[in-house]
Amino acid sequence: MNGLLSSLILFGSFAMRTPNDITIPKDDYEVSVGFKNDKVYFKRDWERELGEKYIDDEMWFTFEPNGIPLYMKPQYVNKTSRDLKYSKLDTRYKKDWFSLGHTALMSEDVTEQGLSVGIHNKWKVNGTLEFESKFDGYYFRDEVLNIRRLDLEEYLALNWKINEKLTLSNILDYNDVKGKKYYKFKVGVEYKLGD
Repeated sequence: MNGLLSSLILFGSFAMRTPNDITIPKDDYEVSVGFKNDKVYFKRDWERELGEKYIDDEMWFTFEPNGIPLYMKPQYVNKTSRDLKYSKLDTRYKKDWFSLGHTALMSEDVTEQGLSVGIHNKWKVNGTLEFESKFDGYYFRDEVLNIRRLDLEEYLALNWKINEKLTLSNILDYNDVKGKKYYKFKVGVEYKLGD
């Protein structure tokens, strides 16, 4: 338990904006909080967009058997702001920054099987600056349902280490899942628990 807490990072962000519809008197907002490390991720967003309130959740964890270049990643996403809810299970061969494997995506009453590929990398620019990029592509094909679709998830982060525990993050998160495209660019704060 101590090992998990020592690598756990708490993060959060806050944004406000004027609604695009001038007839809506209240400002839009988004509050994000969560925790993460290399093996687990949980994030919750509370937001108001064009006067409507939403709660978005995303969570996943990874399991990598010792001595085998394989990982499994179950994931749950419920984006009420985008009317998108699904569960996904990635099982991939992993070598350094590259992964290739199988994905099962479950939404509503449909389970889709597909090929998945990923490129994940981190670069330390210097003692205070780090760049992280993640690209995941998923190809789903079903002759019976006549489905041919490419889903994408892209994540870029530029992190400034303020001190040993505090980091300022600039994040671009782009998704195209089940034909629903959305992106988010934000600045957030991360705090590392433990030593």
